[in-house]
Amino acid sequence: MGFIRNSFLLFSLVLLVSACNSNPYDIDVSDIPLPLTFHNSDSVLAAPNPNTQLSHRNDLKKIDKDVAGYLFGYCYGIRLAPDTSYLNGLNRYNQNPFVIRLEQRIDEQFGKKLLTHQASLSDAFKRMKFHFKNSPVPQHIFWINSGFTSSIFCSEKSIAIGMERYLGDKTDVIKELPNDRFFSWIKDGMAPQFMERDAVIGWLSTHFIEETKENYATEMIRWGKLLFITSACLPQEKEAIILRYSSKDYDWALASEGALWKYIVDEQLLYNTGEDAKQSLLHEGPFTRGLPQESPDRMGQFLGYRMVKQYMEQNKLSLVQLKNTPYLKILQGYEAPEKE
Repeated sequence: MGFIRNSFLLFSLVLLVSACNSNPYDIDVSDIPLPLTFHNSDSVLAAPNPNTQLSHRNDLKKIDKDVAGYLFGYCYGIRLAPDTSYLNGLNRYNQNPFVIRLEQRIDEQFGKKLLTHQASLSDAFKRMKFHFKNSPVPQHIFWINSGFTSSIFCSEKSIAIGMERYLGDKTDVIKELPNDRFFSWIKDGMAPQFMERDAVIGWLSTHFIEETKENYATEMIRWGKLLFITSACLPQEKEAIILRYSSKDYDWALASEGALWKYIVDEQLLYNTGEDAKQSLLHEGPFTRGLPQESPDRMGQFLGYRMVKQYMEQNKLSLVQLKNTPYLKILQGYEAPEKE
């Protein structure tokens, strides 16, 4: 009887620990309807078939003229009409030796993995739909080769994902990109594990929480909200991935949270309305300007996320309530860890 009693207690303890460690946002999404379609524009346009290229251009214009304009006009610099001009421009692009190898690498990296990425993205936007019943979710996702123009482009109803920007920094075509335009830290960020994260936060920043025009604190916490909601939509991802950090950079950021807060307060940056504070602490770069060079970039975004996470753990709000919570309220509730 003692063995049975002890086994039962151990089983109960395991259940309790599991319940404490469970993620409340890791919900079953199998029954959530989501009319999301995926289109592999890169595969169609890279194939040397004028009939399919014309057909896809026409279909793309009908599905989403904004994505069509972005892809052909902005990324490729190709006129959509007349047909001859369009086909000539597309053929010139596809016959470039570098582009030929680039397409090969895209196919090698994603040919058999797109279904996995599509399933992950579908689940992410199902979670978004569950938490934000009255907010828009994408209807279409286009797999494209943007010619290294942009990772993510969002229109009113679609997302275009530039697959070439997720090939990994060790890939030969990424190494060959000119270093005066694509710095080493930019190439380091061209990793496939960030694809879903970028798509979700790109949609959120376009359609959910607009950029603020107030001060550094509001913009920092806006990023915190975006990152927290992205984490809720991708509960299987580690926080380092959500923050677009390596494990090493994430550990550095965690250990430096208290020192970062002290720096921001001492420098009186919280209510700074200038662009310099935003540029240095929120934008991408080799490191966060004003901090040691071993720091990761965007430490202001990291701190905003930590503020929001702490606030949510203390108040147990829904994601809709978080979205509508005033920035100042989250700021006032933050308790920074002691500086080591």
